[in-house]
Amino acid sequence: MNAQRIAGMTALIAGAIVAIGMLAQAVIGPAAFGTGGWPMGPGMMGGRGMGPGMMGFGTSGPASSAIPNAPEVRVQAANFSFTPNEVHLPKNADVNLTFTNPSSTGVVHDLTVPALGIHVVANPGETKTVGLRSLPAGRYDAYCSVPGHADSGMRATVVVE
Repeated sequence: MNAQRIAGMTALIAGAIVAIGMLAQAVIGPAAFGTGGWPMGPGMMGGRGMGPGMMGFGTSGPASSAIPNAPEVRVQAANFSFTPNEVHLPKNADVNLTFTNPSSTGVVHDLTVPALGIHVVANPGETKTVGLRSLPAGRYDAYCSVPGHADSGMRATVVVE
């Protein structure tokens, strides 16, 4: 099994764990989870993004939500492709990455960049935005981690410069 498949499976399993936890919170109620809602602290896999020091980039990586007044870079999922297929992000700066899935076929897509700790999931018709901070320069592989999608061509390159 290659590294991309392992990363994709890991992302899929992590997403399922988060979804189960969110469902449990909705069914059981916030009282069972304390006043903070989700039982994990900020930066843990509770949908609040990555915390400082995770993935080895200090304070870089996804923030909990869009960063006010930061420039926006948009990526759209299509029939097993990304538009654009080469995404340019600024290094050592704040930027909002907006991922859109206009699918009318009911297919979930995500944008996964393992080396940068980015994993944005969008259901059909959804648009999600994550804030990114101080990304290190380089060229990084990106793909949709939904099984079979990357193999069908759903790949891109993220260039941080």
